[in-house]
Amino acid sequence: MRMTRSLLLVTLLLLSPRVWAQNSPGGSVTPDAAASKAQGADVLWYGKAPPGWGGVVGRMKLIASGVGWAERGGRFYWTTDNGANWTDITPPSSPGPHERISDIFFLDTHRGWALFARYDKDQPQFDLASTTDAGATWSRTQVTPLPAPADYGNPDRSPLGGWGGKIAFADSLHGWINISLGGETMNTWWSFLLVTSDGGRSWKQARHAPSLADADTLLVTASEGWLLGLGEDSPFNVLYVTRDGAHSWQQVSVPAPKEVFPATETDYHLPTFSDNLHGNLLVSYAHGVNDSVSEVLFATDDGGQTWKTDRMVTNFEDVGSISSTVTDSTWIIPSGGSRHPRLTEVGAGARIDASNHAASVFEGRRENAPLSFVSPTEGWIVVGDGELISTTDGGATWTALTPGPQPHVIQPHGSFIPRQ
Repeated sequence: MRMTRSLLLVTLLLLSPRVWAQNSPGGSVTPDAAASKAQGADVLWYGKAPPGWGGVVGRMKLIASGVGWAERGGRFYWTTDNGANWTDITPPSSPGPHERISDIFFLDTHRGWALFARYDKDQPQFDLASTTDAGATWSRTQVTPLPAPADYGNPDRSPLGGWGGKIAFADSLHGWINISLGGETMNTWWSFLLVTSDGGRSWKQARHAPSLADADTLLVTASEGWLLGLGEDSPFNVLYVTRDGAHSWQQVSVPAPKEVFPATETDYHLPTFSDNLHGNLLVSYAHGVNDSVSEVLFATDDGGQTWKTDRMVTNFEDVGSISSTVTDSTWIIPSGGSRHPRLTEVGAGARIDASNHAASVFEGRRENAPLSFVSPTEGWIVVGDGELISTTDGGATWTALTPGPQPHVIQPHGSFIPRQ
């Protein structure tokens, strides 16, 4: 009996890694794996699946109440009931291993665009897919013309790193694509801005647009847009604005308030606007002997022509990118445990010193956590190693969301149990 138990234990230890290795998307070699695939599961576990496995989310966006999209495993999923049900809306791709969806953008709950990037040694290629029915169907056109890429002393044109682009649309006709390709080193890149006035059927290069690495875009109207990214002479994000349809540009610079002066490092974020006149701009500062971080929210009532200091949280102890969001003029900063974040609202005019705040509401604050809110009470956050959670009551309660097929667990007797 003792020998039988030992042999059983050895058998389980030998078999378990094989089953674990079959969780990842791809071909399965066992009947159990094939059966799990047939039931719509893309994650396979022998025994109990670890928390969050099968729901790893890379990108997401909550567009309206209960309506949004999330990416998992290279596929894009759409929900209209806050994650209770998901529909695969991934645009069809063309054959070839070097194509990927670089960015996806929805203007509203129906109209959206997805940018396909394909690397070619002679010329990178980009296609734009568009939908008017929330991803049920897509049409696809090639983005042309593209300028010839720089080779950075790389005559063989080996694949460049970080190639892709960002999409922004102001309406169904006027949009931007900011294309960027990394160079041979982290300090070199090639980027340019394309504009369209016919919904993406044709494009023109905005030749006077600033060249920024890892650029992000915001298009407020057909003529006014914002461009954020790393400049050639700055390791931090700089911000530019155009008000004449990308023909001319001005760099945005706001004076640091006395509470963070003198600032040794300044990092801008894209502004947010509630209408054409009213908006907010978040700027991060490092200052002081220990380079503590302060977050300052500026406000505008003239469309970003001028900005004034509105509220701030100073003296975060560690340097880092502090996740926060502004919606309906409410500044929300998450902190606390990963499965149950605490949301702190920083009101207009507030001056909070995080180092001695009595309630310690910023302890365990979130860094680099993607979050998307459509109101002060309803939003999504990606926590941990890629788990998407949702709140509809301002963070009082949270619900875990798993876009796409639910994973299954293989029990020793071969039955399938949906992950709870």
